[in-house]
Amino acid sequence: MQNHTQSLYNLSKVLFLGAIGLILSGTPARAQEYISGTYNCVSVEVAGKTQSCSAPSLEMNSDGSYQILDERGTYEILKGRWLILSAAKNHGRARLDGSKEIIFEFVSGGKKSKITYRRKYQRPPEWVSS
Repeated sequence: MQNHTQSLYNLSKVLFLGAIGLILSGTPARAQEYISGTYNCVSVEVAGKTQSCSAPSLEMNSDGSYQILDERGTYEILKGRWLILSAAKNHGRARLDGSKEIIFEFVSGGKKSKITYRRKYQRPPEWVSS
């Protein structure tokens, strides 16, 4: 009987830890330090044709907020590769290419479109001489 109780205890412990692991792995990551910074538009593609890029800069903050012109909101990172902007109705989700590029792909006016933002290089504060 003692052996049976010990087996049930071990099984319940494994199930509990597994459930915690599933909950944590399914939770979207909020603010991420590695993505914070200013991103400039580097290319716009509409229906396979590249056009001049006049989109405004996208500011990603380490507190989980973002700003593009007067639009402000929060963002989430899903599965380490998808960026979701809370207030963006036109852009939907974007694909992250490491910490350097944010790529929005969407359909506008029946045409497949893609806007690519690249992180602007900024020197770390300790590099600035006083």
